[in-house]
Amino acid sequence: MKRFTCWVALLVALVSGCAQTRFHSPSECPLTTEVVARKPASSEPQPEQRDGSAEPALIVHADGPKPSSSGWQPTSAQATAEPKSLPPAPAAQIEGSGNGLSTLDSFEQLAMSLNPTLSELQARVDAANGRWLQIGLYPNPEIAYSAPEIGNGGTPGQQGAYVQQEFVTADKLQLNRNAASWEVKRVEQELSAQRLRVLTDIRAGFYSLRVAQERVTIAEELHGIAQQAVEKAKELVKVQEPETVLTQAEIEAELALLLLENSRVQQAAQWRSLMSVVGQPDLPQQDVTGELDVAAPQLVWEETLDRIRRESPELAAVAAEVEQTRWAVQRASVQAVPNVTVQAGSMYDFGTRDPIATLQIQLPVPIFNRNQGGIAEAHAHAIAAERAVERVELSLQQRLAAVYQQYEQARQQASRYDATILKKARRNLDLNRQSYEAGESAYLGVLTAQRSYFQAKLAWLNALEQLWSATVQIEGLLLKDSLQQ
Repeated sequence: MKRFTCWVALLVALVSGCAQTRFHSPSECPLTTEVVARKPASSEPQPEQRDGSAEPALIVHADGPKPSSSGWQPTSAQATAEPKSLPPAPAAQIEGSGNGLSTLDSFEQLAMSLNPTLSELQARVDAANGRWLQIGLYPNPEIAYSAPEIGNGGTPGQQGAYVQQEFVTADKLQLNRNAASWEVKRVEQELSAQRLRVLTDIRAGFYSLRVAQERVTIAEELHGIAQQAVEKAKELVKVQEPETVLTQAEIEAELALLLLENSRVQQAAQWRSLMSVVGQPDLPQQDVTGELDVAAPQLVWEETLDRIRRESPELAAVAAEVEQTRWAVQRASVQAVPNVTVQAGSMYDFGTRDPIATLQIQLPVPIFNRNQGGIAEAHAHAIAAERAVERVELSLQQRLAAVYQQYEQARQQASRYDATILKKARRNLDLNRQSYEAGESAYLGVLTAQRSYFQAKLAWLNALEQLWSATVQIEGLLLKDSLQQ
């Protein structure tokens, strides 16, 4: 009986020691063989082997992967670059009637704290890290109690315990981790891209709101002048001026009122849209501050395209997916290598009064299932991932072409209005007023010049809005629409 007790105590101690060291130092457990010695001790993602012990890289071709010392590299993407994530900004203080919001910086800070899509993507990053941790954990040992032949010969039969452990072969767990680490990087790049989307939407929305606010100011000024023109036209009609003068002035006043009403509606809509991106849709409307006539950055097509190719998190995300599928091909190729299950136990036969030791080793024989379908699927995913890199590169260039056209046209228009057209329109208005006051022309000329001047100012504002919209899209690496799926 003492021998039986010793055997059971030994098995329990063996299992207990393995369980205590499994998550920290797998190589120290007596049941752990060399196949798990490369499992990283840290719980952080390990996208590549730091000690040079990584599996050879693969170049994925149409006919399958081939080993390579350098690995497949996208032609213009930094697959291994760290995501260009922006530091979290503190929430803006909301106090009093002003809500603490008036500048672009204050909107950006509040959006980085409150926009729900950022929390959503951060949760996906956490989930990917959890998957990386789980997918590389070693199988737990199993301990069981066995009592066969109870009652045989009027005895308790055989009583004992055994422990069972599955040994993972072919470095499968590390290959799991290698693939999962690139999934972590891909999701991190998606989070970085989402931050840029939010910032782009905030900046474009802010400039649109600032333009709408200025448009209201111009419309109010135009409406006030139009009302004065109506009163002036009434006086002129009394002194034998044609009634068409009054009619034209009233038409101008009605058009100015319509412009003012539409401008106020547009300002309210821009505020609501901006607050949706910020994550505070119920904040009351208020005016914002910022200069509109600050010179926009001078952008050159070749330099801009090259920068987007280098820094785009969209491209980095699909490049990370290429690396993930590359490791998945290696993982699928070793799936058919059987794991070994070892069972060891100690029993005591009460009928013969003999201690008994048991040992069982089992492994599947890969005769029919050699993971042929899984390997073919992994090859196909790898090829698709390569093509996705090319597709995203072309998509970025196509999108940049449209936005860059908008930038160039708006920049030329804003510059021309600011340098020439507005000055000439203002000069023309002053000359018509002087001519009328000198009795050399009719008042209709003043109304016409006045309308032309304000139309030019509104067109200048539209060009500025288009200019800044295109500029912030390019500076944001063409990422926008943060609230869209």
